[in-house]
Amino acid sequence: MDDFIPPVDDPFAVSIAKMLLPVAKFQNGLDIRVTENCKVTIKALRNKHSVLMINHSDRFDPLCACALACACHESFNFLASREQFDRMHGFAGWVLQHLGTYSVIRGRDVERASAEETVKLLVQGKHKLAEFPEGDVTGRDDAILPLKADGLMNLFEAQRQLLAVTNESLFVLPIAMYYSVRHDSVKPMTECVVRLEKEFHVAPLSSIELSFEQRVKRLVSLFITQLINFYGIALTNKQSLSAELRELSRKITDFSARAIGCEIPNDEEDAVFLYSVRAEMRRHSDPSSSQSCSYEKKLQKSAQLKQASLIKDLDLAEQLLILSSTLESSKFTPEVAWRVLDRLELEVFGKTTAKGHRTAIIEAAQPIDLAPIYRKFCVDRDLGIATADKQIREAIYDSMQQTQLMQVAPLMKSLPVRHEVPYVTKSR
Repeated sequence: MDDFIPPVDDPFAVSIAKMLLPVAKFQNGLDIRVTENCKVTIKALRNKHSVLMINHSDRFDPLCACALACACHESFNFLASREQFDRMHGFAGWVLQHLGTYSVIRGRDVERASAEETVKLLVQGKHKLAEFPEGDVTGRDDAILPLKADGLMNLFEAQRQLLAVTNESLFVLPIAMYYSVRHDSVKPMTECVVRLEKEFHVAPLSSIELSFEQRVKRLVSLFITQLINFYGIALTNKQSLSAELRELSRKITDFSARAIGCEIPNDEEDAVFLYSVRAEMRRHSDPSSSQSCSYEKKLQKSAQLKQASLIKDLDLAEQLLILSSTLESSKFTPEVAWRVLDRLELEVFGKTTAKGHRTAIIEAAQPIDLAPIYRKFCVDRDLGIATADKQIREAIYDSMQQTQLMQVAPLMKSLPVRHEVPYVTKSR
C-alpha cells in the first residue's frame, strides 16, 4: 500500500469533471456562486506563484473548490487526507489523483513526501494550489479556527526557495465560502427530524412543546447515549453536548490506540491524537509478505477484519469531532441545523437525504504577499507563523462576513437563534 499519492496532470479527466459539475450540484441541491471580485482577483494572479487558503466549514467545500476552478477557467492542485484515496475501493483515489490532488497523512509527525510536493508545486507555479488550512471540516460560519503550523511552514519554505532562485514572492489568497439554507428547506429538514425521532423511538407528542433547536439537540443527546451504551463509556464532562461529543471521540480513539499498541502523548489535541492513531494504524496495515502456512494466512485475515472495525471506529470519532465543532457555533442557525442533521443521518442511517436547497457564495480577499512575513519568520519563527496565521484568518473571516450580506434567501423564523457573539479565536 503506497503511503504518498502524487497528483497527476490529466487535462482530459479535469474536462470530464467540469462537464459533470452541474450534475453534482443538482444532485446535492447546491447553488454555487463565485463573485466577480473573486474571479478578477484570481485572474490577476495567473502568472504568479500563489496558493488559495480556503475555510473548511462544510463537507461540500471540495465541490465548491472545483466549481471555483471551473468558473475561473483554471486547473488547481488540491491537498486531501490520505484516507480519502481509499474510498470506493480505491476508485475515488484514482479520480482525486487525476484531478490534480495529492495526499497527506495527518498527525503529529509531518509527512515529508507530502510537504516536499507542496513546496515543489508552489515553486513550479504551473497551477495554483488550493488548501483547507484549518485541517478538517469545522462546521463553523462564525469563526476561522487556527491554521495548521506545518502547512504554514511549507509556505515559508516555498517562499525561501523562490527568493533564492528568482526573487519572486509567493502570494496567499484567502478565500471564504459561505453557505445559506434556502426557505424551501424548512419542510424536508422537519421531516428529517421526524425520521430521526422515530429511529430513536421518541414519542411524537413529546415534541409538540419543543422548539426546532431543542428537538435537534435532543437528537444529538440521544445519539450520544446510544454510543455511550454501545462502547461502555462513562463521560465525565457534562458541560455541553459539544463537550460530550469531544470526550466520546477521544475515548473511542483511545480504544483504537490501545488495540494496536499505539502510544500517543495525552497532551496532544483531540484532532492530532485521532490523526496520529490513524497514521499508526496505516503503518500496521501492510500484510506480511511471507505467509508460510495456511494458518498464518488465517491469522492475517483475522487481523485485517479487526483493523477494518478499528478504522470504522476512527471514522466515527472524526465525525464526532466535526459534530462537536459545529455545535460550538455562537448561534443555532438554519445552516448549523442542516449540518447537524446531515451528520446524524450519515451515522444513523448510513446515508443522507435531500434537505432542500442551499447557496454557497465564494469570495476572495486581497492577496497577501508572503515575502515581508517571511523576513519576520527568518528573525523570529514563532512571530512569522503567528503573523501569517492572523492575517490569513482575519482576511477569510472578513470576506465571510461580506458574503453574508449577499444572501437573498429569506429568514427561516421556524428555527430560533440565540444572540450572536463576537469573532471566536479559540483552537479546537
